Amino acid sequence: MSQEIILEDAGYLAALPGQKTLILSDEKKQNTFELGVSMIIYKWDTLNIAVDSKWGGPESEGKRDWLTAIIIDAFKENNEIDIIYIHEMLFNAMEDEFGVIVEDESTVVIGQKVVEIYKECLEGNFDHVHRMYEDWRSKQERRHKTEVVIKEDELNPDVSDVEEVVPDLVDEMDVDDDRDDRRDQRPVDDDGFTLVIRKKKH
Repeated sequence: MSQEIILEDAGYLAALPGQKTLILSDEKKQNTFELGVSMIIYKWDTLNIAVDSKWGGPESEGKRDWLTAIIIDAFKENNEIDIIYIHEMLFNAMEDEFGVIVEDESTVVIGQKVVEIYKECLEGNFDHVHRMYEDWRSKQERRHKTEVVIKEDELNPDVSDVEEVVPDLVDEMDVDDDRDDRRDQRPVDDDGFTLVIRKKKH
């Protein structure tokens, strides 16, 4: 079970008068909110580790999109939501779908971010979501530029020619080949928090 979380601001949201759910009546606002939720989920380092490690099985990529969908659906189906509601939904989904116990409270941070962009979209402020999208798109473009193309040497099948397009920054990096040191380093997310992920034992 999730540990007790105490927040100064619960991030309570309620449907506007005359509306049965938290869905935004303006189509542009709703679409931007949904894009924002997707960007938040795609930047969630804890989830990305689980997806890249295939802890959710061969459908791990699809499960990430499913997490986005259940958050959006929660706003379409409920007239009240707060940060803890989103946290518990994500915490339980990570345990059920990826076998991961999230101990770094990143689920709370995700809940806070979702509530924040909902309020912004409600007010017609789309700047934050647009910045997240542009940042994500830039990273996708850089990823394509750094793809490795491996061509097998027909004369020597054991040797491959590797052609890489790598940013100039790589040349300035001091690469440490000590695997033990790397093993002791825990990943840190974009906000500077150390990620604490415990794989559930079956």
